[in-house]
Amino acid sequence: MERISLGSFFSSEQDLEMNQYRILGGIKEINTDFEKKKIYPALASLIELKTSLEKICVERKSLNGRFPKIIKGFDTKEQKLIFTIPVDFEKYYNVEQIFELADWALPHIKVAIEEGIVLFEFVEKNISFQQVGILPMYKDEGYFMINDNVAFELQIHRYECSLFSSENEKYRALKTELVKSERQEIIRRSPESIKHELIKERQDLPNPATYICDTDLDFPFAETIFPVAKRKLMSIIAS
Repeated sequence: MERISLGSFFSSEQDLEMNQYRILGGIKEINTDFEKKKIYPALASLIELKTSLEKICVERKSLNGRFPKIIKGFDTKEQKLIFTIPVDFEKYYNVEQIFELADWALPHIKVAIEEGIVLFEFVEKNISFQQVGILPMYKDEGYFMINDNVAFELQIHRYECSLFSSENEKYRALKTELVKSERQEIIRRSPESIKHELIKERQDLPNPATYICDTDLDFPFAETIFPVAKRKLMSIIAS
């Protein structure tokens, strides 16, 4: 079963029930990810899909008098429908069926998103951050340490926080680079000793903001623990 995406709503398949079956199958795959405690990229892609479908449904109101046209696709960058006029429009996909499919799918997608958000909030609640040593005034660059409880290793990442602006909003992005990872032994090195080692090895940050992330969860690291930790760290830096 293919992953659900915006393209699922612009299929050449003209049977509505078949399209509904395919879309339900895609949502089921995402729910399976959530059952396996895997949040990303499933949750982010589902939220993006919901936003795009809602935009499409809003555009429906401005389409009166524009038929016969078929929907060729959806410009995700401009958040607009792309239309084309067919030579023989009756042989093409019924544009109203796309709207009907979107209306039908949105409640199912929203339920799946709620499941993902519940999982996200649970993970976020069970992740904590502590500063290591003295925290400098400049916190947009630094290091953070995080345990991968499945692989039994400590990962040390360098981070850089950037601010982006659009017409109406400002966004923060956290870029990370894996510096090194080390096997967790019974006798562990202190976060302070690791920080001092980083300062010696990388002298471009003489007084880096440094954090350690702690969690008892053994959920998938790449798909859940790490991305949720990044978002939480970004909130801490911005506060």
